[in-house]
Amino acid sequence: MATQRRNPLTGEWIIVSPHRISRPWGGEKSSSTGQGFTKVSTYLSPGATRSNGAVNPDYTSTFVFPNDFSALIPIQQPQQIQDSSAASTDSSKNTGKNTGTSPTDSSTNTGSTPSSELFQSLPAGGECHVMCFSPHSDLSLPLMGEEEIQIVIREWMRLSDQLKYNLYVQIFENKGAMVGCSNSHPHCQIWSSSFMPYLISLEDTNQREYFAKHSSPLLVDYLEEELKCKSRVVEESSHWVALVPYWAKWPFELLVLPRRHVTKLRQLTEEEVVDLSGTMKRYLTRYDNLFECSFPYSMGWHEAPNNTADSSPWQLHAHYFPPLLRSASVKKHIAGYEMLAQCQRDLTAEDAARRLRECDQHVHFTRRNAK
Repeated sequence: MATQRRNPLTGEWIIVSPHRISRPWGGEKSSSTGQGFTKVSTYLSPGATRSNGAVNPDYTSTFVFPNDFSALIPIQQPQQIQDSSAASTDSSKNTGKNTGTSPTDSSTNTGSTPSSELFQSLPAGGECHVMCFSPHSDLSLPLMGEEEIQIVIREWMRLSDQLKYNLYVQIFENKGAMVGCSNSHPHCQIWSSSFMPYLISLEDTNQREYFAKHSSPLLVDYLEEELKCKSRVVEESSHWVALVPYWAKWPFELLVLPRRHVTKLRQLTEEEVVDLSGTMKRYLTRYDNLFECSFPYSMGWHEAPNNTADSSPWQLHAHYFPPLLRSASVKKHIAGYEMLAQCQRDLTAEDAARRLRECDQHVHFTRRNAK
């Protein structure tokens, strides 16, 4: 029987239909191999010339630079930031209002669009950066050493702190052409915005409402319940847990949580950083070993926004959204009913977690025969 599961972070309901998992597939088949396995020269390589004429240094570790095609541009005049803890809980009023600019301000109108509540526009200020994980185009995160991954994590922490003058800092990685990655050199992006993005606004509202009712952070309570049954837990360590969330939308989606209540990346202790590097390497190795491919995904860290005096309702966490469903070439599509009505999944979260637990977390499939 089909059921619905609610995502308490966003309020979204997901249909779960496990009886459909064996239906025949004659649709599109894609390739998910390549990224992170093949040594190639790209415009992200050390010493390469990028499209704007800038020449990369001969970097030997991580390399961070402003995105040459930034989606967000700094707003010249600083805007007043509103405390989200005091803001309206109506998430339909996207927190672009935090820029302090009126929706009816003539400076925000485009063309001949009339100024009214039906045609609202607000500035989208901010900055976009790119970070290469290493100088090696053939080393994705699961193939890097734990000490190398620690350097990446510490750089995430530094950027989270350095860019905190913006209202929100979003760190994310698109791995693989299947999820829209335009360059095969392993890298991530950091977009810091003068406004609170819509999905972050939903998470902020729901975590604050839960905290007001229970006097405890939503994700702290959620992890406590998950650790009682462990049917959806994939990887555990002293400081971190990676699990398939009860409400997962994507087939092998992961939610990564610290055991300690912490609201921002920059608050992690050295022990938590070291422990996270090993935990990441293990669950990402499971990902690649599942279908013996460079497992594609979109991932990102969600931390408390920078406009609140009280971030207690928040819990730092990372989302992994991988599209693969049945094999290295068959991916989940969000279309039809899912695009027009409500998202649905075939594989249960419990079965997805079990399949990932059954994968080797220590030896990557490309190195099984290495001597």
